[in-house]
Amino acid sequence: MDIVSGVVGVAYSHFCIAEHVEEKVEGVDEVPGFHTHEPVIVTPGKLTIVSCLQEHDAWVTLMVAEAEPVQQTEQWQSLGSWLYRPVSTGRMGISGPTTGPAVPAMGWLPGSQGYAPTLTLQPSTVYTVHVYAKGREDSRARYEAAMGREEWGIHEGFEDYVAVFVPVGEHSSRTASQTAS
Repeated sequence: MDIVSGVVGVAYSHFCIAEHVEEKVEGVDEVPGFHTHEPVIVTPGKLTIVSCLQEHDAWVTLMVAEAEPVQQTEQWQSLGSWLYRPVSTGRMGISGPTTGPAVPAMGWLPGSQGYAPTLTLQPSTVYTVHVYAKGREDSRARYEAAMGREEWGIHEGFEDYVAVFVPVGEHSSRTASQTAS
């Protein structure tokens, strides 16, 4: 099982898990339809995760597994499952809309400098991505309570996310809608 983690700056109530695309691919720069109540918006090359809070730092873990993980505790809520087909390199990174790439969690990765590593998916494989969250059900109340304290300054620990990519099959060739000429 491959696994990477990092801390991302959520802004405007969202962050992205996006594929690094080295060539022009049709639809990759598509702006997600934010007029939805869905917690995850899937567009070519990107998953946009919608947070319950406007701005905070969230711990995000990406992993590839052979099967959907069994939910271990009631703290983790399944946000749903979606098909994901890599559009280019399969290198998935975590980034915030204004803060850029996620950073390693302090104290967790040696050195704790630079950007969080990327997760590599096989470009020829189709995946089901299962997204889980912890803390969403009361994150707004905890955030507002923290803002009322004199020692306000904590911007993390309100929500955590996990995205698990499970291979479900192979695709042999790219269609015209997946590659640019």
